[in-house]
Amino acid sequence: MSKKSIKLILKTLLLSVVFSGNAFSQIDSSAVSILDSMSSVVTSLESCSFELTTEYDIYNTRFGLVKHSDKANVYLKAPDKFFINREGDKGNKEFYYDGKTIYYYSKDNNQYASMSAPPTIMETIDSIQNEYGIEFPASDIFYPDLVDEMLSNSDNLAYLGLTNADNKECHHIAGTNNEFAYQVWIAADGSFLPVKMVIVYTGKAGSPQYEATFRNWILNPELQGTMFDFIIPAGATKIKIIKK
Repeated sequence: MSKKSIKLILKTLLLSVVFSGNAFSQIDSSAVSILDSMSSVVTSLESCSFELTTEYDIYNTRFGLVKHSDKANVYLKAPDKFFINREGDKGNKEFYYDGKTIYYYSKDNNQYASMSAPPTIMETIDSIQNEYGIEFPASDIFYPDLVDEMLSNSDNLAYLGLTNADNKECHHIAGTNNEFAYQVWIAADGSFLPVKMVIVYTGKAGSPQYEATFRNWILNPELQGTMFDFIIPAGATKIKIIKK
């Protein structure tokens, strides 16, 4: 029996447990199927590039929840390279990963840091987030077990039909648990690429929101290896990022 068949059986069993074990949980199989298609497309890419715009709320003692935003251009080459250029309210910065080392560069301060990294993209993202608290927005979509994690952490998951998001016809999916509610819009043009996601942290004061929009996807482009090599800019100062 193939690994894919085993995974499908396990997922079917999980859905059965959710339906029978909790009368208040509702998991829509149509939503699961569409999420599976999205995950399959994204995780099978050998390379890709896209533009990511994020908006997020940060609590301010004077004004309450204040909305901030960032924009990133992302270039990934599986299994072990990425370049990310981010600009926005948290500063203008770049990240280079060459399979062995990840480099952080602050364009605002002309400072850089280097950190040893695991041999794959997702291991590196996990390591840097856990050890240094550096976030990589919306990176969850590239985890192979994304849908399984969503199922195990959702009280409700539903397919809401076709709707428009960022001027594209999309499959609209929504889910909840006791900590947050989320919505995902996935392109309905057959590509199953993610278009937009929104998370509302209902378990936190004021229910802060996080929103990410994906644009300008290019699938399996020829990305030159040199674009992932960090070259120290003139006059740049090396700094050390302290672990959490």
